[in-house]
Amino acid sequence: MDTITLTGVHANGTHGVLPFEHERPQTFIVDATLHLDLAGAGASDDLQDTIDYGRVAKDIVAVIEGEHVDLIERLAQRIADRVLADAPAVRAIDITVHKPHAPIVVAFQDVSVSITRVRNEHGRAVPVSATESAPIGLRSDAGPEPSVDAGVSSPVSRRDVAVHHAVVALGGNLGNVESTLRAAVREIDGLAGTQVTGISPLYRTAAWGMADGAPDFLNAVVELETTMGAHDLLDELQDIERAHGRNREQHWDSRPLDLDIIDFDGVCNADPDLSLPHPRAWQRAFVLAPWVALNPSARLAGAHEGLVRDLLAAAPDRDAVRLASEDWMLGGHAAGVEAGADTVRPGNGSSPAKTAAKPSLASAEPTPVSRKAVISLDSTSQDAEHQFREAIVSIDSIPGNQVQGISPLYHVSHFDGPDALSAVIQVETKLPAADLITALGSVEALHEGSVDLDLIDMEGVASDVPDCRVPLPSARTHASVLAPWMDMDPEATLGAEPVSFLLAMAPDAGQVGMLSDHWIMAAE
Repeated sequence: MDTITLTGVHANGTHGVLPFEHERPQTFIVDATLHLDLAGAGASDDLQDTIDYGRVAKDIVAVIEGEHVDLIERLAQRIADRVLADAPAVRAIDITVHKPHAPIVVAFQDVSVSITRVRNEHGRAVPVSATESAPIGLRSDAGPEPSVDAGVSSPVSRRDVAVHHAVVALGGNLGNVESTLRAAVREIDGLAGTQVTGISPLYRTAAWGMADGAPDFLNAVVELETTMGAHDLLDELQDIERAHGRNREQHWDSRPLDLDIIDFDGVCNADPDLSLPHPRAWQRAFVLAPWVALNPSARLAGAHEGLVRDLLAAAPDRDAVRLASEDWMLGGHAAGVEAGADTVRPGNGSSPAKTAAKPSLASAEPTPVSRKAVISLDSTSQDAEHQFREAIVSIDSIPGNQVQGISPLYHVSHFDGPDALSAVIQVETKLPAADLITALGSVEALHEGSVDLDLIDMEGVASDVPDCRVPLPSARTHASVLAPWMDMDPEATLGAEPVSFLLAMAPDAGQVGMLSDHWIMAAE
């Protein structure tokens, strides 16, 4: 197979995970190799028998300068999709995206992602089978192209793994359903290569089509990013169901847990094992209501394509679905307790222990102000990485919160105690500082004190009252906070001073070191 290669196509775009990368353009450089048959062009000397590589270059620039994406892996995929769509003669394409000015705080020359994509029978750009050393169809002895599962990646190497977007519906009506659903969300987030990115409120729906007296269902929806293919994700979800006692022998029956893939990258297929999108989602208000609450602009693909909010308005059971809880992921620690009451829990001895009730988030004074806040995570637990991931999911699920940035994971050496792990996240929050601190305490309680969460700073807020000191005074001298914060946002300031300057002056700067910059998506 012949090739055409373009090297060093430059353009500026706003791509990256960090908040400032959404707004500030930076340079991206792309190398592209097109695999096609050039025998006709060699014989005819006619442009119609080859590819206009000037147009290919313009396509690459258009994608770089176009819609924002968080990952350069996704940017590479979009470039491959665009070129293959505009150049039908191309059988396969190699794309390398360079990000030479990536916000990395150590000296480096370049960071890049390379992918190889082949054209399948539907004209889509799909990964090469991991068992092949070269793209099928590009070798003289190649047989027919392998069939590729819609939405299932089989990359040449881990750096080529596509990141997929999925919507999963959760439900159940047997046992302690709310607790089961919380556990399921955390177990989904703990799957290899998977990160839950959004959690809906909890809804209650009467059990219809079942025997009289069947308990009501509780339902929610989560959005996630995953490197798994659709069928692999389905297998993992069914394993989680079985671990919670789900028996699929009776299809229309009460159950402790039900997990359904509603959407996967907008793929449409009629696979008998996994039909996408879910064939009945368009008429199920107990799916549509939590989905639109999570993502008001969500759209369902397929035969019943449309905005989810429009589908919900037409759903026959829309009036049977009721909001049950907006902060259900907190497990009742932050809401549902009467003001001034005591919560009685078993103590270590024979006498019950009393814990003063915390103020309900639901009763907090509403405020239209949305502010950026920085939260630190610290733990000496051997399971700290997993604990951090669960805590971030819980923080993101608090009404009014949206996690916007996550730092690398740092190791912290302690001379007088066990070593620790630390990280920092940035959230956009509508909660007042005191209420956010209370909510963080609730998340800490869920982890039985194994994770320490502190509000470090909040945009436009200065407070020096007990239990609400913002900015947190001790953060100025703790490299375990400053180092991951600077990695997440190199231009961050604490008070009037750059975080980079404070880190250089921190007495414990030599005790911290980056452990992982991709831990949030790492396999566990």
